[in-house]
Amino acid sequence: MPFDLSNSEITMRESRLNSVVSYTGDIKDLIENTRNCSLKNCERCFSQNNTCLSIMVMDQISSIRNITIVYHTPIGCNAFIPRWTALYSSISARTGKQWNTKYLCTNLNESDTVFGAAAKLKKTVQEAYARYPSDAIFICTGCVTGIIGEDIDAVAEEFSKKLPIPVIPVHCEGIKSKVWATGFDISDYIIMKYIVKPPKQKRNVINFKNFEETIRPYITKLFKRFDAEPLFVYANSTIDELSHMSESLATVTSCGALSPYLGNALEQFYGVPYVKTINGNGIEGFDTWLRDIARILHKEDIAEEIIKEEREKYLYKIEEFKKQFIGKTAVIAAGPGFTYEAVRVLNEIGITVKAALSWHHDSKYDDQEIPETLTHIEESHSDLKVSIIDLQNHELLNILNREKPDLYIVRHPGTRPFVTKMGIPVIQFTDEYDMFGYEGLYNMARKISDLFTNKSFTEGLKNHCKIPYTSWWLDQPSDNFVM
Repeated sequence: MPFDLSNSEITMRESRLNSVVSYTGDIKDLIENTRNCSLKNCERCFSQNNTCLSIMVMDQISSIRNITIVYHTPIGCNAFIPRWTALYSSISARTGKQWNTKYLCTNLNESDTVFGAAAKLKKTVQEAYARYPSDAIFICTGCVTGIIGEDIDAVAEEFSKKLPIPVIPVHCEGIKSKVWATGFDISDYIIMKYIVKPPKQKRNVINFKNFEETIRPYITKLFKRFDAEPLFVYANSTIDELSHMSESLATVTSCGALSPYLGNALEQFYGVPYVKTINGNGIEGFDTWLRDIARILHKEDIAEEIIKEEREKYLYKIEEFKKQFIGKTAVIAAGPGFTYEAVRVLNEIGITVKAALSWHHDSKYDDQEIPETLTHIEESHSDLKVSIIDLQNHELLNILNREKPDLYIVRHPGTRPFVTKMGIPVIQFTDEYDMFGYEGLYNMARKISDLFTNKSFTEGLKNHCKIPYTSWWLDQPSDNFVM
């Protein structure tokens, strides 16, 4: 499907990628239904909680240096700003690059929802420019803005003509999509539409789409072996750096669900190759990921040198842990970019995955192909149980009660407390690089070993805490979850 940047906003994942947030079955049926285009989004009988795509947009944009964000919403939508401030300030301190994003909120009230708030928005944008010199101003919307039909495009266009910096409208109302990963696409869309410029010359740079660049020194050292340097997108990048993404040698990612739009759009518009492969997690993932990068750069011999070095350093250590994990089982819950990767990675250290739970499912990516992480495990794990549960704790605990795994692995923290109270040890992928490459796999195996060695904490919680669900619910068949 050709990309179109002429619209004011991107099409949501439900329509563009046929994404769904509810499913129960196995991986074989999931992929078969995906190929036949017969996968449909079901309605839940009950939904306990959800998150907001606007948060994902703000998270992505907030990490860009020296910008100002005008959040055209009620003040409550800004509750996440302290988290971003703490997170990206810590990244700034670690990397030595000054992060100085500023936030202003129009604080919409009841009167604004009735009579409109364009005048208030204009005043806030003018104040933002006067108070905080920056490289760009982003006007972000919330649910209220969309409901009352505020024309932020007209305001952004007016100020872009008056001011020497871009003023960019970002349509990110949370009610637009049930798939909060759509927020990643919205961020990529506005960067492609308003920031990226046509290439003037090729540069020895690789666009690296990730979340928080926590292993910046390692990735920098790794890419240097290929005579290239990484541009981490978007954490710690600048507007000027982003404008030159079209001049890069390639685009790679740490998470398949994070970057399909950006990678494929850069490839279509400017010919920047997008490395469409499994991510660099574990042994097979790292080898495949690195070889695919090297193939694009025509430096395959360097990739083999790196792989040989990593194997000599870590492989024998990893093999020692495999002996401890014989017969151990796990359940995984994360976004689709990590869930199916973790199935393969755990198998590499001898742990059997009984069920893979994903927050959503993309039937395809923007190149119209089924995600590589899915097709990669299709043959080796054809009987793997799969559930798409969209952060629903009540469904999660029902599944865990039925599967009774030795270990629960999760990407997001909200499910962890309840599972620990069930007496199941938990490993949380707080960092996207927790299982990256040989070193990441070794460190993860060491954490799991420690967890199995001392279970006193989880056993104590199980004996003295109650979970908020009755045995009646925990024994319900999973077919009752959706209708």
